[in-house]
Amino acid sequence: MGFLSPITAMVAAALAVPALVALYFLKLRRRELAVPSTLLWRKAIQDMQVNAPFQKLRRNLLLLLQLLLLAALLVAMARPTLLTAAPPGQQVILIIDQSASMNATDGSPTRLDDAKAAALNIIDDLGSGTLTGGASEAMVIAFGERARVVQNTTTDLARLRAAVRSIQPTDQRSRLGPALQLVEPYAQRAAATDAEDVLVYVISDGRVHEEPGEPMSLPGAALVYVPMGTEAVDNVAVIAFSARRDFEQPERVQVFARLANYGAAALSPNVELRIDGRVHRAQRVELPPAGADGPGMRSVQFEFNLADEALVQVGHDHNDMLAGDDRASIVLAPPRRLRVLLVTEGNTFLERVVRSIGVRRMVAMTPNRYAAQDPERLRRGGWSDVGQSVGDEDGFDVIIFDAYAPEQRPAVNSLYFAAVPPIEDLALRAAREDERATQVVLDWQRDHPIMRHVVLDDVAMSRPGRLMLPMDADMLAMGEGGPVIATLRHEGVQHVVTAFDTLQTNWPLYVSFPVFISNVMQTLGLGSLADEAGVMYRAGEAAALPYAGDAATVSYTGPVPLSGRRSGREMVLSPFERVGVYRTTDSDVEPPFDRLAVNLLDARESDLRPAEQLQVGTRTATTQGRDATTRREVWPWFVWAALAFLMVEWLVYTRRMHI
Repeated sequence: MGFLSPITAMVAAALAVPALVALYFLKLRRRELAVPSTLLWRKAIQDMQVNAPFQKLRRNLLLLLQLLLLAALLVAMARPTLLTAAPPGQQVILIIDQSASMNATDGSPTRLDDAKAAALNIIDDLGSGTLTGGASEAMVIAFGERARVVQNTTTDLARLRAAVRSIQPTDQRSRLGPALQLVEPYAQRAAATDAEDVLVYVISDGRVHEEPGEPMSLPGAALVYVPMGTEAVDNVAVIAFSARRDFEQPERVQVFARLANYGAAALSPNVELRIDGRVHRAQRVELPPAGADGPGMRSVQFEFNLADEALVQVGHDHNDMLAGDDRASIVLAPPRRLRVLLVTEGNTFLERVVRSIGVRRMVAMTPNRYAAQDPERLRRGGWSDVGQSVGDEDGFDVIIFDAYAPEQRPAVNSLYFAAVPPIEDLALRAAREDERATQVVLDWQRDHPIMRHVVLDDVAMSRPGRLMLPMDADMLAMGEGGPVIATLRHEGVQHVVTAFDTLQTNWPLYVSFPVFISNVMQTLGLGSLADEAGVMYRAGEAAALPYAGDAATVSYTGPVPLSGRRSGREMVLSPFERVGVYRTTDSDVEPPFDRLAVNLLDARESDLRPAEQLQVGTRTATTQGRDATTRREVWPWFVWAALAFLMVEWLVYTRRMHI
């Protein structure tokens, strides 16, 4: 049992209890009168035994009853709380948070250890051996970025305890929604019978993410939030991190980082820049304390020259409660300019635009010459056309097909104008006879990386076709007759397709055309390097890496073992659980993907203050959301007990005063 307002009750007790006892020490002074007899006043004799202002405290049933009444009221004032065991027939579901913030060291030794101890205590309350006489069954769920059932519903307490002890920490962010989705079928079944017989314990610090469009609801179930952690927070976190190479001087690197102080005191930690593990530069940063409007923050920036691949890290030296956010890393890729193959019968506009965006090499080739090449050799370099051969170290990053559809799917990311690759359910349909000769673009995805800063309002197209797209395609622009620009990924290769010929539009006359070509080249040629100068991931992500080998799996060593499975020309890795650097010795994994930097970079997880209440929304209009409080308040029980003592005290007093 715990108390929400113990200080208030203690102050009231210090005032009320001495006052009550003092009443039994004091004696009222009365005027003496002569009476013939006191025979009829026997019930009042006790009040007339002394004449002194203070009398000796004697055994008194009224005093005992009044003390008990006062004690019950004082306990009620302290707002007692209780985590009750499940009543008979109830199903218990334990949801345990294993996210990054649960690694804070204000527990014994961490919050996750305290959460597991709390779950074991709840299991102990259910019964001994099996759930006989208690809940009918129980299950255990652990959640971070994703949720998983650690132990299905069972009546075996030993299996439940073993499941709780097996939960391991992660550095992922905390998303309660997937965990509630696992519980929802049980809650809906209870709601359908109008019986709230599902009891759900959420054991967490409450720092959960609620995604837009993913409301958390639990109709038909009782929810108990068991908070972990203390209000005393001492944590400095790297919450933002990025690296850029200068466009004109690619060997010039700029690294940016933002630090946040969630503690109540101002700090002056040293911030270090490390390159391949060695300290390259350090500087002291003044961090203001956290306030009502959020943590105290400062940004730092480093500039240096680096022409090779390297592991770049930024971190601080303050010893705080959470180690996972003290450092951020990126595997910096060497400077790279794209190599582009243009397959066309002749398109001066397109050729000039491609050359103007700073590609390393641009080779033009006719469709007939391309048809004689081996697509695999084009990807790997060394194609053998007379007068156009390049070294094995080159090859092409992107192929542009201008009004030409290859018979075989290329092994290189590609852009198509008025053509599509041979992929099932993907087709280009010609304009219908009843359509207008000149058409415009109606709408496009302005927030997509390929369409960023692209304006299509004034683009006119002469009898464009329309794209027939598979389910996994992403439509980027819509014309009057249907989709005109789309992108899709097939067997690890990304394709961007358009339904019109650039020479049959006025688009090359506008600035948005080279912007579009530049976006496509960066997206197709650089992939994850389009926005960063290197490769980094966040905990909880599942990475897909380019892979040219034949092995079915690849393994990485790091904070925890990591493995991936080959899917086409990609290696798909399981979601990252812990932050740090992972390495592989597989020679078929091309740099910079032979080293993987995984970071936290989540301001909500770094804010270690436990939430007082866990707000859980609702999925249906008829079901109201619940405020899942920490414990169940039981002060009404003590109010009723005080009322009972008052009734007994009144009966005793009236019997004594009866003559």
